[in-house]
Amino acid sequence: MKKRKTTETEVLVELNSEKTEISTGIPFFDHLLGTLAKFMDKNVVIRAKGDLEHHVIEDVAICLGETIAEIEKKGIRRFGFSIIPMDDAVAICGLDFSGRGYLVVEGDFGDGEMKSYDFLHFLDTFCRRGGINIYLRISGFNPHHKMEATMKAIGIALKGALEKVGDDYLSTKGVL
Repeated sequence: MKKRKTTETEVLVELNSEKTEISTGIPFFDHLLGTLAKFMDKNVVIRAKGDLEHHVIEDVAICLGETIAEIEKKGIRRFGFSIIPMDDAVAICGLDFSGRGYLVVEGDFGDGEMKSYDFLHFLDTFCRRGGINIYLRISGFNPHHKMEATMKAIGIALKGALEKVGDDYLSTKGVL
């Protein structure tokens, strides 16, 4: 469980809870976070409140990323990938849960219920704090569909990367 309290926000994130409960005060962001949790096949509790949407989005990304980073990497598949179509949109995701956070995005999201800048900032902060290298290619017309397909793609790729496949680190270095 991660907690973050600043003069701007108060955030709690818990992974592997009994059921998923998400409340950030930003309905579309709640929808995206619920989508990520569903397709990762993990129950999460995320409670956040704050002064500005941007601050809430950023601090949820910090806490969620740090929570993911604490997952034991020994024996996991490490890599995950997915191609997710959603109506007019398609999201392609390749992911490495290596401990080195980096985000590459080809394509744009456009502004819809959520500003594309805030969505990209969420993804970048989540990657850096989570130690996850994510490559995304996104195309389509509807910003809602592009963002939702992206969260499904990341969720499915993370689920694959976190699958236990052995007893050792999948690395020539012997550690992740």
